[in-house]
Amino acid sequence: MLIKKLKITNASGESIQFGRHFYLEDDFDLSALKASVTYSESSDDGASYQKTRLDVRDFSIPFFLKISVNSDGWIEEKRREAFDVFNPKKNPMRLDFTTKADKSYYLNAELIAAPTFSTEEENSNEYWQDGLLQFSCHDPFIYEVNETLVQIATWVPSLIFPLVIPENEGIRFGYRSPSLIANVHNDGQDDTGMIIKFKALGSLSTPSLVNVNTYEEFKLNMDMLPGDVVEVSTYKGRKYAHLIRNNITTSVFGKIDIGSKFLQLKSGDNLFRYNAESGLDNLEVSMYFTSKLLGV
Repeated sequence: MLIKKLKITNASGESIQFGRHFYLEDDFDLSALKASVTYSESSDDGASYQKTRLDVRDFSIPFFLKISVNSDGWIEEKRREAFDVFNPKKNPMRLDFTTKADKSYYLNAELIAAPTFSTEEENSNEYWQDGLLQFSCHDPFIYEVNETLVQIATWVPSLIFPLVIPENEGIRFGYRSPSLIANVHNDGQDDTGMIIKFKALGSLSTPSLVNVNTYEEFKLNMDMLPGDVVEVSTYKGRKYAHLIRNNITTSVFGKIDIGSKFLQLKSGDNLFRYNAESGLDNLEVSMYFTSKLLGV
């Protein structure tokens, strides 16, 4: 079995962790994601390729209720728990799972039916009762749980232990990374958005980030004060720009330069360069993203 652990949480925050009363009966298949390929007529033989669109992901999860208390009341209680959590009216669901290789992933899915419980004697007896969950995913991708962090402009610690402090010379605690460019490697199987964080160590103005490969730029027409953090999301469907100043969060979406692009990470290597019109040495830039996978 590929899946070692599974937890399903509904939109109300209710969840069932498989491995206590509910158990996975068999692996559920997250491979063979279908795609729709579009062609146009060609004057030559065959056709001209236009585009590919991934279809929704459909899959089923066979499970069983392990009967540890052989009483009708206990069985009914556990079945009701399943119907409470696995309620299609509480879509969407988040499925967190860990593989035997101890890799953690999640996907977002919608139940297309209430749980099905078997009534056949061989699958419903004093020891277990088989069940089935049927899902469809409007978002077909599987996501890694752990985000990837890439820092471009940051301070690098230089302390080495055992610590020796030369007399009359003092000690250097750290130094600023001299590179203005960093490679962000997206090991996922599709493009993805990201979270960009601009942090001001001192006063600066008009921070920006440029994709060196495409020349696309994201720029903010604003001044930043010491301690300010601007967090930008470029994920499709949840784009924002927030300023965090003195623990108060406000939107700075209106400060985004009109020519800006919400930068995306292509699968593979992506080169980025940061800049500011003034106070460049006071700017720290970091990026967070989650890889998107077709299957595991």
